[in-house]
Amino acid sequence: MKTTHFSGFDRRRFIQTIGASALAGFPALGVEGANDKVRLGLIGCGGKGEAHLAYFSGLKNVEFVAISDADTAHMAKGVKKLESQGQKTPVGQHQDYRDLLDRQDIDAVVIASPNHWHALHCIHACQAGKDVYVEKPVTHKMSESAPMIAAAEKYDRIVQAGTQNRSDTGLIDALDFIQSGEIGKITAVRGLCYRNRDSIGRAKNPPLKPPSTVDYNLWLGPALDLPLLRKRFHYDWHWIWNTGNGDIGNQAPHELDIISWFLGDPGLPAQMNSFGQRFVWDDAGQSPNMQTLWFELGDVPVIFELNDLWIKPGTNAAPSYKGTRVGMIVTCEGGEFRGGRGGGNIFSLDGKNKIQKFPGDAGNGHAQNFIDAVRSRNSDGLHGKLARSTQTAALSHLANLSHRSGSPATGKELREGALASSPDLLEVLDRQEAQLDRWSVDTSKTPYILGSDVTVDPSTGKLSGELANSPLANPQYRKGFTLPEKA
Repeated sequence: MKTTHFSGFDRRRFIQTIGASALAGFPALGVEGANDKVRLGLIGCGGKGEAHLAYFSGLKNVEFVAISDADTAHMAKGVKKLESQGQKTPVGQHQDYRDLLDRQDIDAVVIASPNHWHALHCIHACQAGKDVYVEKPVTHKMSESAPMIAAAEKYDRIVQAGTQNRSDTGLIDALDFIQSGEIGKITAVRGLCYRNRDSIGRAKNPPLKPPSTVDYNLWLGPALDLPLLRKRFHYDWHWIWNTGNGDIGNQAPHELDIISWFLGDPGLPAQMNSFGQRFVWDDAGQSPNMQTLWFELGDVPVIFELNDLWIKPGTNAAPSYKGTRVGMIVTCEGGEFRGGRGGGNIFSLDGKNKIQKFPGDAGNGHAQNFIDAVRSRNSDGLHGKLARSTQTAALSHLANLSHRSGSPATGKELREGALASSPDLLEVLDRQEAQLDRWSVDTSKTPYILGSDVTVDPSTGKLSGELANSPLANPQYRKGFTLPEKA
């Protein structure tokens, strides 16, 4: 096992491997024309990584030559996946992702590691001269945005975020229709993330031990070495702040990104507010399973509802709002778009008449969009540009900062206080209270958390007020895995 020197990558190995010319930026090796093969490496072979093996290897003249995961069992599944798809050439397996980045036969890497690794994996890949496709949320913390962007720019790398809805043909057509002005200006947006997620349980003493197939030091990376109180090692890291961002940073980044896109990507809001709680489940999860945000983007009011709780006990089904579970509702002066991944429809404001249909393809061209940019060395046409994606990821981080710095508030206190002047937010609260009542949850005894008002300077993206200097906004990294001071 190598000594771990991640804070600035291993410069000696880096320069020996790809040469000093990388410091000035250079095209990916061997990718010059539309017919040249693009050779990929995958970092992170879990469920999303496996999906990417099928997604990318199905493209013409694209091939995975190596994969990497801290869990060798995940890599074994990845190899079987590629073999089942008919790949004949050998696939390199590297438990240490640095060995994958050392390879000169890789042009680009696909990053599907846990959230807490996204920034370092991306930065180190750029330093190694690889182009990057990095899953959402592209950052685990707001502070990671600038170093990632700096690395991509310094080493002249093509970096695409896994926000595939930006490539959805139905959403592209719907946005064009709205921008034509035919149904007037956008007056309000509602984001929706209704999932039916179960409890993750709680490990009894002693805490959970990582599987024997996992190099836990490499899996943890920049995350702190804390006791594992959940029952399942993989995936449920999403609901632990040390490694994940909750569902507002898991599913919701897709919908938040579409909202920003439809509003013209105006940047960050000046203020973010929230209320929510982790209701019902007495488990190891730390993130809320019910969370409502409200903010403005480009002077348009936005309400975002996250709700992972079933409609009622024993019914494995999520709620919905105006027929939508996961997506958004864009209200314009003369109509309303309802949809998300896979397109949607525009209705009259009363919802009775369907004005226009926009069937989509769930963003199936997103991977090809990245590969085209890798071949052309032109990032202008990328649909998921890094700088833009770090801003939409920041919406999730602002929401979590609001929640984690908040204080308890009963439903009655919310109704008479923070939400009193907003009929729309009161309507959300009414629906949630009715749902919680079916679960025998009394918010006078199990209160919400009313988030603090998080304020931001939209021009700089910097937090304002006391929160800017708090530990929540300035998280620790494990020694040896800190972000590089310079790209």
